[in-house]
Amino acid sequence: MKKIFLLVGPTLMIFIGLQLLESVIVAFLLFYSWLLAVPLLGGGVHWEKFKTSRKDALLGIGSGLLFLLFIFGGVNWLHIYLLDIDQLRVLLWEWGFSSRGEVWLVLILLVVNPVLEEVYWRGYIFEKLRLEGTAKYTIFMTSAFYTLYHFLSVIPIFSGIFGIVAAIPVFIAGIFWGCIREKTGTITAAIIGHVLSDMGIILVYWFLVR
Repeated sequence: MKKIFLLVGPTLMIFIGLQLLESVIVAFLLFYSWLLAVPLLGGGVHWEKFKTSRKDALLGIGSGLLFLLFIFGGVNWLHIYLLDIDQLRVLLWEWGFSSRGEVWLVLILLVVNPVLEEVYWRGYIFEKLRLEGTAKYTIFMTSAFYTLYHFLSVIPIFSGIFGIVAAIPVFIAGIFWGCIREKTGTITAAIIGHVLSDMGIILVYWFLVR
């Protein structure tokens, strides 16, 4: 029961903030507080998982650039089918990501989000599941529940069925970062790759939506 609670907790925080309270600020506060507090209180943050070698850095940069190009290039190419730009601008304005809110969007996506998500999923949860199961099981479970709460945030952004389809690359990224975590024993490469991937989202916003 405790393990299920840890897996669905982040999704529950997003659901409460976005769906029940209809506040992005509350959703972010609940979500990131969970990602930070649970590993700290659970004593599951092992700082050696942040060790960095040249190989880890290059792996993170290389994979992150590929994801960045996939995100920005793919959305730039298919945005007339994927996005209703005017509706998205209204949604982002309602969520508070306009004018000065843009600064917070950038900081959250490039600093807070990749670090806390990787610490939680490829750090804390990965280690807990890996003690009980195989690498394949651990990578799949962390990727699946990492993807779960993204449905709540991407479905309002993309048009029609594309809201569901848009979560598939999130799952693939989770699998990839999980494999890197298993192979290297650290989360550094995953964090670097995650930062660059989120940069792709920022570029989509800056050049197509803003």
